[in-house]
Amino acid sequence: MKPFFKTLFWTSFVAMTIFAKPLRLIAADTFMDQVRNDFKVGRASEAVVLLQQEAARGNPEAQYGLGVIYEGGLPSAGITQNETKAFQFYSSAAQNGHAPSQNNLGLLYYTGRGTSKDFAEAIRWYEKAAAQGDAMAQCNLGTMYYRGDGVAKDLKKALALYLQSAEKGNVTAENNLGFMYEHGLGTARDFHEALHWYERAARSGHRYAERNLAEMYEYGAGAKRSYSEALTWYKKAAAKGYPHAQMKLGRLYEHGWGTPKDLVEAYAWYWLAAQGGNTKAKEALSRLEPHLNAAQLSDAHGRVQKWSIEEKP
Repeated sequence: MKPFFKTLFWTSFVAMTIFAKPLRLIAADTFMDQVRNDFKVGRASEAVVLLQQEAARGNPEAQYGLGVIYEGGLPSAGITQNETKAFQFYSSAAQNGHAPSQNNLGLLYYTGRGTSKDFAEAIRWYEKAAAQGDAMAQCNLGTMYYRGDGVAKDLKKALALYLQSAEKGNVTAENNLGFMYEHGLGTARDFHEALHWYERAARSGHRYAERNLAEMYEYGAGAKRSYSEALTWYKKAAAKGYPHAQMKLGRLYEHGWGTPKDLVEAYAWYWLAAQGGNTKAKEALSRLEPHLNAAQLSDAHGRVQKWSIEEKP
């Protein structure tokens, strides 16, 4: 294996995002409009009461909403995290055919949160949601086939499911699809397709895709090598607190690739990456420190504090 491919494979493998789930309540009926408005104006307790009333009547949207709330907890309404209750509400909604709840129920079975870990049950519920066209379930089911969790490993099946999900705009699936095309998993290796899917996910703010896209430009895979493009995308991922992207950004500044050489800037990014546990960044700090004077080191640490407060989510 040539060094180029070896570097690209090992640094990209960890950036394949695995599972996804809905992050907000989704509904169009009147009561959900009222729930959303209550949350918007700070009446969280009133919103929860309304959800509880509707859930007791068998409304799957309300059951799903309570599942989301109990899964994460909602201090403003006096609700502590309770994954067992989340499981119960998702189960009720899932049995009523609610696709997002079926997906979330599958995820709880997969992780063993709120219930016993059960890959077979995870697959069963993912399949039900995926059959209804739920993009997140299609992505999660694709990952079951990618890993061979509870099912025979099937990269072609995983690719097909990721494609279905990605075509609906699921950014996790877009990133994972890019990864599979980049490395020829379940399909012929195609850097142009990989670049296409990474870019779609990156433009939606997916930090792993931002890092992967930057790396494609850094190595000239699927596009003409462009350190300036790599710098742009590494910055986006680095600002989200991704240590590997911070390390790569420091490297570009250290060597002056795609930007004027700036050892102070390089040191600052290496420092952030090292704080995040990146061993290569720790080595870079030791290498770079003797080349900076006290004022420059102070400047670098000042920049670290600024970024930590203003940019890192």
